[in-house]
Amino acid sequence: MSIISNQRKQFLLNELKRIGYKPSENENLENLSLYDIEMLVISVKGERGNDIKTFNAKMKIEEEAE
Repeated sequence: MSIISNQRKQFLLNELKRIGYKPSENENLENLSLYDIEMLVISVKGERGNDIKTFNAKMKIEEEAE
C-alpha cells in the first residue's frame, strides 16, 4: 500500500472509532482491505442515519453551483 493509502486507512479506522463502531471478537479491522473499510464506514453511517455523500457527488454539486 502507498503512503496515501495507509493514511486513508488510518483515517477510516479512526472514523469508525469516532462513530462508536465496535468490531466483533473475531473481526480484525487492521486486516481488512481499504475498500472493505470504506464500505464498512459507509454502511455504519447509513445505518445510523448520517448523510453520506461521495466525492463525486460533492464535485457535481460544486460544478452546478458555478
